[in-house]
Amino acid sequence: MSDIFGYLSKTPNNSEDFDLTILIPTFNEKENIRQMIMAIADILVRAGIRGHILVVDDNSCDGTIEEVKILLNSMRNVSLLVRYENHGLSPSLYEGFFASPTQLVQCIDCDFSHPPELIPAFLQRLRDDGNDIVIGSRYIPGGGSVNWPLSRRILSFGAAIMGRLLIPVASDSGSGFFAINTRVLTGADLTPRGFRMCFEILGKGNWKKVSEIPFVFRNRDRGKSKLKPLIILQYLIQTLSLLNYNLILKKRSNIAYSWRLHFSR
Repeated sequence: MSDIFGYLSKTPNNSEDFDLTILIPTFNEKENIRQMIMAIADILVRAGIRGHILVVDDNSCDGTIEEVKILLNSMRNVSLLVRYENHGLSPSLYEGFFASPTQLVQCIDCDFSHPPELIPAFLQRLRDDGNDIVIGSRYIPGGGSVNWPLSRRILSFGAAIMGRLLIPVASDSGSGFFAINTRVLTGADLTPRGFRMCFEILGKGNWKKVSEIPFVFRNRDRGKSKLKPLIILQYLIQTLSLLNYNLILKKRSNIAYSWRLHFSR
């Protein structure tokens, strides 16, 4: 169950107005949401991109929703989707993909851990270079992380290594900073869970070409992290699910295809 406000409430599914949808999942991000929307809007104007900004909120109680609604009064290219059930990052992204008015969708966190100035580079890789998925990676030359505690670094790197065992063409398959052509969702039996939606799409999606862009992850300055111990268990379950989907049920051959691409490079 959800409600939609702003552009999409008036002109649903009209992709002719925009080139790209920037999807921002939120939960209690009042301290960041206005600054993020304004920063993205400025970047889109300077890059000459007709961008639609879609905030997907998990029924925040800190005033995030009210902040976005204020902006809706003056910004035609902003929409707000408020979700009341099945909360979580991956479910929010999943619902946002299908609500987006454009085929090309950019996912970005609201806390500025993902640099919005890279959005034009993601769009170029999708639209001009023919990639199906473009991933922001911390683990290729030029990428990295700052202001992250050692425990988070170890956990993140370990998860990235595990992800490479299944999808070796992606060095950072769990990244939340990624963009897709939503045609990759066609026929994909996705199970959105936890924080790793990109990993789910890589394992089950209908993709042929993947590219990575280096970025430096910066730990949030404001607001609280949403990472919980349950996320680790969800990732292990997700990994087993993708193995079953590809190797036992044989509904897709993405693992084998990824390894072929890896060895052909």
